[in-house]
Amino acid sequence: MNARHHKTVIAAIAAITIVAPRAHAQRLFRTDSTLTVTITTDLGPLLKQRDSLELVKHPAVFSYDADGKPVSVRVRLRARGHFRRQAHNCDFPPLWLDVKSSDAKQTVLSGLNKLKITTSCRPKSAEYEQYILQEYAVYRAYAALTDASFRTRLLRITYRDTAGKVAPITTSGFFTEVAEDVANHLQRKVLPAKGARFADLQPEPLSLLSVFEYFIGNTDWSISGLHNIALLQDSTAEAIPVAFDFDWTGAVDARYAFPDKTLPIRSVTERLYRGNCMTPDQFKTAIDRFRSKRAAIDAVFTQLPQLAPDRAKSMKRFFDDFWKRTDDPRGLQKEFAGDCQRGGN
Repeated sequence: MNARHHKTVIAAIAAITIVAPRAHAQRLFRTDSTLTVTITTDLGPLLKQRDSLELVKHPAVFSYDADGKPVSVRVRLRARGHFRRQAHNCDFPPLWLDVKSSDAKQTVLSGLNKLKITTSCRPKSAEYEQYILQEYAVYRAYAALTDASFRTRLLRITYRDTAGKVAPITTSGFFTEVAEDVANHLQRKVLPAKGARFADLQPEPLSLLSVFEYFIGNTDWSISGLHNIALLQDSTAEAIPVAFDFDWTGAVDARYAFPDKTLPIRSVTERLYRGNCMTPDQFKTAIDRFRSKRAAIDAVFTQLPQLAPDRAKSMKRFFDDFWKRTDDPRGLQKEFAGDCQRGGN
Protein backbone atom coordinates (compact mmCIF):
# COMPACT_ATOMS: atom_id res chain seq x y z
CA MET A 1 0.00 0.00 0.00
CA ASN A 2 1.49 3.38 -1.00
CA ALA A 3 1.54 6.27 1.45
CA ARG A 4 -1.16 8.28 -0.34
CA HIS A 5 -3.57 5.35 -0.44
CA HIS A 6 -2.84 4.48 3.19
CA LYS A 7 -3.58 8.04 4.35
CA THR A 8 -6.85 7.87 2.38
CA VAL A 9 -7.76 4.68 4.23
CA ILE A 10 -6.91 6.30 7.57
CA ALA A 11 -8.98 9.38 6.77
CA ALA A 12 -11.95 7.30 5.67
CA ILE A 13 -11.99 5.20 8.80
CA ALA A 14 -11.50 8.31 10.93
CA ALA A 15 -14.84 9.59 9.70
CA ILE A 16 -16.52 6.89 11.78
CA THR A 17 -17.85 8.31 15.03
CA ILE A 18 -15.62 7.51 17.98
CA VAL A 19 -17.45 5.21 20.36
CA ALA A 20 -17.53 6.35 23.98
CA PRO A 21 -15.98 3.95 26.49
CA ARG A 22 -18.34 1.55 28.22
CA ALA A 23 -18.04 2.39 31.90
CA HIS A 24 -18.96 -1.12 33.05
CA ALA A 25 -16.57 -2.87 30.65
CA GLN A 26 -13.73 -2.70 33.17
CA ARG A 27 -15.32 -4.93 35.83
CA LEU A 28 -13.14 -7.93 34.99
CA PHE A 29 -9.99 -5.84 35.13
CA ARG A 30 -10.63 -3.85 38.31
CA THR A 31 -8.38 -6.13 40.33
CA ASP A 32 -5.12 -8.00 39.73
CA SER A 33 -6.14 -10.96 41.88
CA THR A 34 -6.14 -14.40 40.28
CA LEU A 35 -9.58 -15.50 39.13
CA THR A 36 -10.23 -19.23 39.61
CA VAL A 37 -12.59 -20.56 36.94
CA THR A 38 -13.89 -23.76 35.41
CA ILE A 39 -14.63 -24.06 31.69
CA THR A 40 -16.80 -27.02 30.73
CA THR A 41 -17.10 -28.06 27.09
CA ASP A 42 -16.70 -30.96 24.69
CA LEU A 43 -12.90 -30.84 24.69
CA GLY A 44 -12.33 -33.50 22.03
CA PRO A 45 -13.66 -31.53 19.03
CA LEU A 46 -12.17 -28.27 20.36
CA LEU A 47 -8.68 -29.78 20.46
CA LYS A 48 -9.00 -31.74 17.19
CA GLN A 49 -10.36 -29.01 14.94
CA ARG A 50 -7.76 -26.33 15.64
CA ASP A 51 -5.67 -27.13 12.55
CA SER A 52 -8.69 -26.52 10.33
CA LEU A 53 -8.97 -23.39 8.20
CA GLU A 54 -12.63 -23.15 9.22
CA LEU A 55 -12.56 -23.02 12.98
CA VAL A 56 -15.97 -23.48 14.58
CA LYS A 57 -17.25 -22.08 17.86
CA HIS A 58 -17.94 -24.60 20.60
CA PRO A 59 -20.60 -24.06 23.30
CA ALA A 60 -19.20 -24.03 26.84
CA VAL A 61 -20.00 -22.99 30.39
CA PHE A 62 -17.74 -20.55 32.22
CA SER A 63 -18.06 -20.95 36.01
CA TYR A 64 -16.57 -19.21 39.07
CA ASP A 65 -17.43 -18.34 42.66
CA ALA A 66 -18.56 -14.85 43.63
CA ASP A 67 -18.61 -14.28 47.40
CA GLY A 68 -19.13 -18.00 47.95
CA LYS A 69 -21.94 -18.28 45.40
CA PRO A 70 -21.45 -20.25 42.16
CA VAL A 71 -21.92 -18.30 38.94
CA SER A 72 -22.22 -19.92 35.51
CA VAL A 73 -22.20 -18.15 32.15
CA ARG A 74 -22.91 -19.62 28.74
CA VAL A 75 -20.05 -18.86 26.36
CA ARG A 76 -18.54 -20.09 23.11
CA LEU A 77 -14.91 -21.06 22.51
CA ARG A 78 -12.75 -21.14 19.42
CA ALA A 79 -9.06 -21.89 18.93
CA ARG A 80 -6.98 -18.86 17.90
CA GLY A 81 -3.41 -17.83 17.19
CA HIS A 82 -0.80 -19.17 14.81
CA PHE A 83 2.17 -21.09 16.25
CA ARG A 84 0.46 -22.11 19.50
CA ARG A 85 -2.76 -23.13 17.73
CA GLN A 86 -1.06 -25.79 15.63
CA ALA A 87 -1.33 -29.30 17.09
CA HIS A 88 2.28 -30.26 16.25
CA ASN A 89 3.52 -27.33 18.37
CA CYS A 90 1.19 -27.36 21.35
CA ASP A 91 -1.08 -29.78 23.20
CA PHE A 92 -3.59 -27.03 23.99
CA PRO A 93 -4.34 -23.89 21.96
CA PRO A 94 -5.01 -20.31 23.02
CA LEU A 95 -8.71 -19.50 22.75
CA TRP A 96 -11.27 -16.91 21.87
CA LEU A 97 -14.15 -16.64 24.33
CA ASP A 98 -17.41 -15.12 23.07
CA VAL A 99 -20.29 -14.22 25.37
CA LYS A 100 -23.66 -12.58 24.75
CA SER A 101 -24.31 -9.34 26.62
CA SER A 102 -27.56 -10.74 27.99
CA ASP A 103 -25.77 -13.80 29.44
CA ALA A 104 -22.92 -11.72 30.89
CA LYS A 105 -25.10 -9.30 32.89
CA GLN A 106 -24.33 -9.16 36.62
CA THR A 107 -21.27 -11.38 36.14
CA VAL A 108 -17.52 -10.75 36.01
CA LEU A 109 -17.84 -10.74 32.20
CA SER A 110 -20.36 -7.89 32.23
CA GLY A 111 -19.80 -5.39 29.42
CA LEU A 112 -17.58 -7.73 27.42
CA ASN A 113 -18.48 -9.65 24.29
CA LYS A 114 -15.15 -11.20 23.37
CA LEU A 115 -11.91 -12.03 25.18
CA LYS A 116 -8.65 -13.80 24.49
CA ILE A 117 -7.61 -16.66 26.75
CA THR A 118 -3.90 -17.44 26.80
CA THR A 119 -3.36 -20.84 28.38
CA SER A 120 -0.45 -23.24 28.66
CA CYS A 121 0.77 -24.72 25.39
CA ARG A 122 1.57 -27.91 27.31
CA PRO A 123 -0.45 -27.98 30.54
CA LYS A 124 1.43 -30.96 31.97
CA SER A 125 4.77 -29.15 31.77
CA ALA A 126 5.91 -26.96 34.67
CA GLU A 127 8.26 -25.16 32.30
CA TYR A 128 5.44 -24.18 29.94
CA GLU A 129 3.31 -23.16 32.90
CA GLN A 130 6.03 -20.64 33.76
CA TYR A 131 6.00 -19.27 30.20
CA ILE A 132 2.38 -18.22 30.75
CA LEU A 133 3.24 -16.41 33.97
CA GLN A 134 6.25 -14.75 32.35
CA GLU A 135 4.21 -13.51 29.40
CA TYR A 136 1.58 -12.21 31.81
CA ALA A 137 4.35 -10.37 33.69
CA VAL A 138 5.43 -8.71 30.42
CA TYR A 139 1.85 -7.50 29.82
CA ARG A 140 1.82 -6.11 33.37
CA ALA A 141 5.14 -4.33 32.81
CA TYR A 142 3.71 -2.83 29.62
CA ALA A 143 0.61 -1.62 31.48
CA ALA A 144 2.84 -0.02 34.13
CA LEU A 145 4.52 1.94 31.37
CA THR A 146 1.49 3.20 29.43
CA ASP A 147 -2.32 3.18 29.40
CA ALA A 148 -2.13 2.38 25.68
CA SER A 149 -1.83 -1.32 26.46
CA PHE A 150 -4.00 -4.41 26.71
CA ARG A 151 -5.59 -5.08 30.10
CA THR A 152 -5.14 -8.60 31.48
CA ARG A 153 -6.44 -10.77 34.33
CA LEU A 154 -4.58 -13.80 35.65
CA LEU A 155 -6.57 -17.04 35.72
CA ARG A 156 -6.38 -20.46 37.29
CA ILE A 157 -8.42 -22.55 34.89
CA THR A 158 -9.79 -26.06 35.07
CA TYR A 159 -11.06 -27.38 31.75
CA ARG A 160 -13.67 -30.16 32.10
CA ASP A 161 -14.83 -32.42 29.29
CA THR A 162 -18.60 -32.93 28.99
CA ALA A 163 -18.02 -36.21 27.15
CA GLY A 164 -15.83 -37.57 29.95
CA LYS A 165 -13.16 -38.66 27.47
CA VAL A 166 -10.51 -36.10 28.42
CA ALA A 167 -9.26 -35.87 32.00
CA PRO A 168 -9.69 -32.45 33.66
CA ILE A 169 -6.90 -30.02 32.78
CA THR A 170 -5.87 -27.39 35.34
CA THR A 171 -3.46 -24.67 34.27
CA SER A 172 -2.58 -21.03 34.65
CA GLY A 173 -3.75 -18.61 32.00
CA PHE A 174 -4.88 -15.07 31.54
CA PHE A 175 -7.61 -13.06 29.90
CA THR A 176 -6.61 -10.31 27.48
CA GLU A 177 -9.10 -7.75 26.24
CA VAL A 178 -9.62 -7.36 22.49
CA ALA A 179 -8.30 -4.41 20.49
CA GLU A 180 -11.77 -2.88 20.16
CA ASP A 181 -12.06 -2.60 23.94
CA VAL A 182 -8.61 -1.02 24.23
CA ALA A 183 -9.75 1.49 21.61
CA ASN A 184 -12.97 2.17 23.52
CA HIS A 185 -11.30 3.10 26.79
CA LEU A 186 -8.79 5.27 24.90
CA GLN A 187 -11.64 6.84 22.87
CA ARG A 188 -10.18 5.66 19.59
CA LYS A 189 -11.01 3.26 16.78
CA VAL A 190 -9.13 0.21 15.54
CA LEU A 191 -7.41 0.75 12.20
CA PRO A 192 -7.56 -2.59 10.34
CA ALA A 193 -5.62 -1.57 7.22
CA LYS A 194 -2.12 -2.94 6.74
CA GLY A 195 0.68 -0.95 5.19
CA ALA A 196 1.16 1.80 7.77
CA ARG A 197 4.57 3.44 7.85
CA PHE A 198 6.23 5.01 10.88
CA ALA A 199 5.43 8.46 9.50
CA ASP A 200 1.71 7.65 9.76
CA LEU A 201 1.93 7.25 13.56
CA GLN A 202 2.27 9.64 16.47
CA PRO A 203 6.04 9.81 17.14
CA GLU A 204 6.01 9.68 20.96
CA PRO A 205 3.83 6.54 21.35
CA LEU A 206 5.75 4.89 18.50
CA SER A 207 9.08 5.63 20.19
CA LEU A 208 7.83 4.28 23.51
CA LEU A 209 6.59 1.06 21.89
CA SER A 210 9.82 0.65 19.93
CA VAL A 211 11.90 0.92 23.09
CA PHE A 212 9.54 -1.46 24.91
CA GLU A 213 10.00 -4.11 22.22
CA TYR A 214 13.75 -3.70 22.66
CA PHE A 215 13.35 -3.80 26.45
CA ILE A 216 11.62 -7.20 26.33
CA GLY A 217 13.85 -8.54 23.54
CA ASN A 218 11.16 -8.76 20.87
CA THR A 219 11.77 -8.70 17.11
CA ASP A 220 8.53 -10.56 16.31
CA TRP A 221 6.43 -7.51 15.45
CA SER A 222 5.56 -5.38 12.44
CA ILE A 223 3.67 -2.11 12.09
CA SER A 224 3.01 -2.42 8.36
CA GLY A 225 2.00 -6.07 8.64
CA LEU A 226 -0.07 -5.58 11.81
CA HIS A 227 1.88 -8.49 13.24
CA ASN A 228 1.40 -8.54 17.02
CA ILE A 229 0.46 -4.87 16.74
CA ALA A 230 -2.89 -3.06 16.85
CA LEU A 231 -3.21 0.48 15.47
CA LEU A 232 -5.66 2.81 17.18
CA GLN A 233 -6.61 6.18 15.77
CA ASP A 234 -8.45 9.23 17.04
CA SER A 235 -10.82 11.57 15.19
CA THR A 236 -7.90 13.44 13.62
CA ALA A 237 -6.70 10.20 11.97
CA GLU A 238 -3.55 10.13 14.10
CA ALA A 239 -2.75 6.55 15.05
CA ILE A 240 -0.85 4.95 17.90
CA PRO A 241 0.52 1.39 18.03
CA VAL A 242 -0.24 -1.10 20.82
CA ALA A 243 1.72 -4.34 21.15
CA PHE A 244 0.56 -7.83 22.14
CA ASP A 245 1.71 -11.49 22.16
CA PHE A 246 5.02 -11.64 24.00
CA ASP A 247 5.92 -15.33 24.22
CA TRP A 248 8.62 -15.03 21.49
CA THR A 249 10.63 -12.54 23.54
CA GLY A 250 13.95 -12.69 25.33
CA ALA A 251 12.14 -11.85 28.56
CA VAL A 252 10.20 -15.14 28.36
CA ASP A 253 12.91 -17.10 26.53
CA ALA A 254 10.64 -19.99 25.57
CA ARG A 255 12.49 -23.01 24.21
CA TYR A 256 10.53 -22.81 20.93
CA ALA A 257 11.27 -19.11 20.27
CA PHE A 258 13.93 -18.02 17.78
CA PRO A 259 14.55 -14.83 15.77
CA ASP A 260 13.99 -14.57 12.04
CA LYS A 261 16.99 -16.00 10.20
CA THR A 262 17.43 -12.75 8.25
CA LEU A 263 18.26 -10.84 11.45
CA PRO A 264 21.85 -10.51 12.77
CA ILE A 265 21.04 -12.29 16.04
CA ARG A 266 20.86 -15.98 16.85
CA SER A 267 18.81 -15.95 20.05
CA VAL A 268 15.78 -14.03 21.31
CA THR A 269 17.84 -13.08 24.36
CA GLU A 270 20.05 -10.93 22.10
CA ARG A 271 18.50 -7.48 21.96
CA LEU A 272 18.08 -5.83 18.55
CA TYR A 273 16.36 -2.48 18.05
CA ARG A 274 13.82 -2.63 15.21
CA GLY A 275 11.88 0.56 15.82
CA ASN A 276 11.75 4.10 14.49
CA CYS A 277 14.69 6.46 14.14
CA MET A 278 14.38 9.00 16.94
CA THR A 279 15.58 12.54 17.37
CA PRO A 280 17.64 13.20 20.52
CA ASP A 281 14.57 14.73 22.19
CA GLN A 282 12.37 11.75 21.28
CA PHE A 283 15.00 9.36 22.59
CA LYS A 284 15.32 11.27 25.88
CA THR A 285 11.53 11.40 26.35
CA ALA A 286 11.19 7.65 25.83
CA ILE A 287 14.11 6.68 28.08
CA ASP A 288 13.00 9.13 30.79
CA ARG A 289 9.58 7.50 30.72
CA PHE A 290 11.10 4.07 31.26
CA ARG A 291 13.32 5.23 34.09
CA SER A 292 10.41 6.98 35.82
CA LYS A 293 8.43 3.71 35.74
CA ARG A 294 11.24 1.38 36.78
CA ALA A 295 9.93 0.86 40.32
CA ALA A 296 6.46 -0.02 39.01
CA ILE A 297 7.92 -2.43 36.46
CA ASP A 298 10.17 -4.10 39.03
CA ALA A 299 7.19 -4.45 41.38
CA VAL A 300 5.45 -6.73 38.87
CA PHE A 301 7.67 -9.63 39.97
CA THR A 302 7.09 -9.15 43.70
CA GLN A 303 3.34 -9.17 43.02
CA LEU A 304 3.45 -12.48 41.14
CA PRO A 305 4.34 -15.18 43.69
CA GLN A 306 3.38 -17.97 41.24
CA LEU A 307 6.47 -17.14 39.20
CA ALA A 308 9.25 -19.59 40.08
CA PRO A 309 12.29 -17.96 41.73
CA ASP A 310 14.64 -19.03 38.94
CA ARG A 311 12.33 -17.56 36.29
CA ALA A 312 11.90 -14.31 38.21
CA LYS A 313 15.66 -14.11 38.61
CA SER A 314 16.34 -14.68 34.91
CA MET A 315 13.77 -12.06 33.90
CA LYS A 316 15.21 -9.55 36.36
CA ARG A 317 18.71 -10.23 35.05
CA PHE A 318 17.49 -9.70 31.48
CA PHE A 319 15.81 -6.41 32.36
CA ASP A 320 18.78 -5.26 34.47
CA ASP A 321 20.85 -5.45 31.29
CA PHE A 322 18.50 -2.87 29.76
CA TRP A 323 18.66 -0.59 32.80
CA LYS A 324 22.45 -0.78 32.68
CA ARG A 325 22.38 0.31 29.04
CA THR A 326 20.26 3.35 29.94
CA ASP A 327 23.09 4.44 32.25
CA ASP A 328 25.03 5.14 29.03
CA PRO A 329 22.43 7.11 27.04
CA ARG A 330 24.89 8.18 24.37
CA GLY A 331 25.91 4.60 23.70
CA LEU A 332 22.30 3.40 23.65
CA GLN A 333 21.20 6.20 21.34
CA LYS A 334 24.05 5.34 18.99
CA GLU A 335 22.96 1.69 19.01
CA PHE A 336 19.37 2.66 18.20
CA ALA A 337 20.48 5.00 15.43
CA GLY A 338 22.52 2.24 13.83
CA ASP A 339 19.73 -0.35 13.84
CA CYS A 340 16.57 1.76 13.45
CA GLN A 341 14.19 1.21 10.54
CA ARG A 342 13.86 4.47 8.61
CA GLY A 343 10.55 3.90 6.86
CA GLY A 344 8.83 1.19 8.84
CA ASN A 345 8.97 -2.49 9.65
